[in-house]
Amino acid sequence: MELPRVRAKVPRVLGEAREVQRAARLIVFIVLSALGAMAKVPGPLGAVTLDAAPSYFAALAFGWGEGALVAGLGSLLSALISGFPLGVLVHVYAAVQAALWATCLRLAYERGGPVLAMLATIFLAGVVAAALSWPLGGQALVTSSLAPFIVAAAVNVMLAMAAYVFLMRSKVVYVRRR
Repeated sequence: MELPRVRAKVPRVLGEAREVQRAARLIVFIVLSALGAMAKVPGPLGAVTLDAAPSYFAALAFGWGEGALVAGLGSLLSALISGFPLGVLVHVYAAVQAALWATCLRLAYERGGPVLAMLATIFLAGVVAAALSWPLGGQALVTSSLAPFIVAAAVNVMLAMAAYVFLMRSKVVYVRRR
């Protein structure tokens, strides 16, 4: 009895292998973002989740497109896991904002360096995101969410920036600069 021959499908072009690597990397960072939403760090203004840090890191390390994709899909996945407590449309609105903030982090980093990128993203993801919640709950929601949004943005941006700068300066992992 002879066993059938099985041929594995190996990418014939280097571009196909890179697309497979990119897809795997996106999946890993989206899942890390959803897991970060479950990791709550207690603080004086309430618990801070670490859901945005993987998307900020992905934006810095791999480009604004991948960072935006990780931010949006990671935000939606974490909302799906919790059962969309604020409704689907509100979570889609938040996912679009998360993607925008990750994109702004990368663009600010390219134009002004790490300090400008951190300050701009903390302002956008903290102050501007709180102001954009006006249509959902008025002034009461804006004022009550301002401080927690700023603290969460600061923790996530600083964590992602520290990890990125550490990896760029270390000889442990080679990160190709564009």
